[in-house]
Amino acid sequence: MTTRPFQLVDADDLAHCVSCGLCLPHCPTYRITGLDSHSPRGRITLVDAVRQGRLELDAGVRDALESCVQCMGCLPACPSGVRYDRIIQPVIDDLTARQPAKRMVRRIMFTPLGRPRLLFALTQLASATQRLGLLPRRVSAPKLVMRRRTGRATHGEGRNGTVELLTGCVMGEWFGDVHTATIEVLVAMGYNVRPTSPQLCCGALHSHSGLQRRATKLLDNLRARPDQSAVLVTNSAGCGAHLVGEGVEAVDIMDFIASSIELLPEEESTGIRERIIVHDACHLKNVVATHSSTHHVLSRWYELLTIPDDGLCCGAGGAYSLLRPDEAKAIVERKYEAIRMLDAADVSFISSGNPGCSGHLASHLPADLDRLEIIHPVQLVARRIRRP
Repeated sequence: MTTRPFQLVDADDLAHCVSCGLCLPHCPTYRITGLDSHSPRGRITLVDAVRQGRLELDAGVRDALESCVQCMGCLPACPSGVRYDRIIQPVIDDLTARQPAKRMVRRIMFTPLGRPRLLFALTQLASATQRLGLLPRRVSAPKLVMRRRTGRATHGEGRNGTVELLTGCVMGEWFGDVHTATIEVLVAMGYNVRPTSPQLCCGALHSHSGLQRRATKLLDNLRARPDQSAVLVTNSAGCGAHLVGEGVEAVDIMDFIASSIELLPEEESTGIRERIIVHDACHLKNVVATHSSTHHVLSRWYELLTIPDDGLCCGAGGAYSLLRPDEAKAIVERKYEAIRMLDAADVSFISSGNPGCSGHLASHLPADLDRLEIIHPVQLVARRIRRP
């Protein structure tokens, strides 16, 4: 590319930043480095300087900009309402476009996500590798199970209507138990559940990594699904936030349950409330601001423990844990330091509504906390409504 970098970044968005620094405590990369260049304020300053030609886009500037996890913790923290999301996205796109080798590696890395048969085959291979203890820890994967491909069976009688469940790509292959729990809960609420088919990737990871052309194509495939009359429900916070941001009507499963919680079967109270740790996914907390629905639903049965770190990102960040594993590891270690501050000796579960967070937390679970299981909140709901 020969044009000056970052021309697609809106100058007004940059001008809104008054460099107050209130975003700094909410930025995970600033917390681990202490460098202003690795904070939202610092990155905005760099983008503005490069955009105006006052600074060269050298390796140091690229590293500072690419170190962003894109957790958007700075959005709710900013008193000036700076739209950092609208700044960093075109920056990542531009940086990726200017580095052909890096762009090719990312395209190859994400190719299986849009090809269900290939993803299924690779998942089976990864499962066997994991069982042999040969899967690298940097791959933020849950415990993978070798299984047959699932079909598109419709579930439930649907006395209260029909919902469409986004099966997705990684979510469908790596987190099948979450889909099972989601279907179980929705059917118990009286809904007919129709999974999307084929396994439609929404393009969230591609968009997050600067592959906008591929992300747009995948999103167009999702938009063109045959029947769009039913509500589209997601159980991946990252996918849901991406869809909402792109104008697709979708609702997170916990938000959907909270809106019709009276439809959940009643359970006789035993007076004992199991304690669980809630990890709010950044996309739900900072982007679509629906994380309170999880708390509302789970508090019906559980005593909720909040991690005392002001909701900082865990470091998963889409493909961030693969692309920048050292920073991701440092960030998640801070998360576990905060968890150790809790009085949680009797706790067995950490609840997280995003697959990236779940995989990253599970793959870096410290030995002294190995009693903890990372579980989706909808699975916790299914445990409480399940009949013997």
